[in-house]
Amino acid sequence: MAQSRVKFISSPGRAQYPWLNQPDTAFGGEPKYKTNVIVDDGQELQKLCQDIAEREFGSKAGRARMPFDLDEDTGEVVVKVKSKYAPQFFDATGQPLVGKQVPNIWAGSIIRVGGFAAPYSVSGSAGVMLQLTKVQIIEPAKGSGGDADGFDAVEGGYVAPEMTQDDFENEEQVLAETTESADRF
Repeated sequence: MAQSRVKFISSPGRAQYPWLNQPDTAFGGEPKYKTNVIVDDGQELQKLCQDIAEREFGSKAGRARMPFDLDEDTGEVVVKVKSKYAPQFFDATGQPLVGKQVPNIWAGSIIRVGGFAAPYSVSGSAGVMLQLTKVQIIEPAKGSGGDADGFDAVEGGYVAPEMTQDDFENEEQVLAETTESADRF
């Protein structure tokens, strides 16, 4: 079975579960840079993966694992990419980004991903994987571990009173006391 790698670039889509600025090290496994990209038009990439599976696995191609899922409700394609190496980053104009130029890529960011589609066969499991090598950041989403924008106003609800200088000083004292008592444990 001849191993073959084919270059790919996805359509623009929304990042889902991105681990692109730093690798995912959960569960003690090998660190991986990875993300899902939800695209409206994934037919070209699906066909590329299916062609590789047919060429590499012949009649068993129908049982090969694929690096995408189809959302039956929306018709969108969820493309799954990963790599043990950090990807290269590019802005919307195609210019390379380095160091602090690269913004944090949160879920919901509009990105394109590229790399190599390649077949694999390990312990009786065969399929096609998408090896991530580059990410184009089209529109980064805001994020801070939560929704940084907060909420819209709701009429008639609770409104916090304005804080005075004394309130700020008391808050610092309470914080110091809380930290002190927490150190006992």
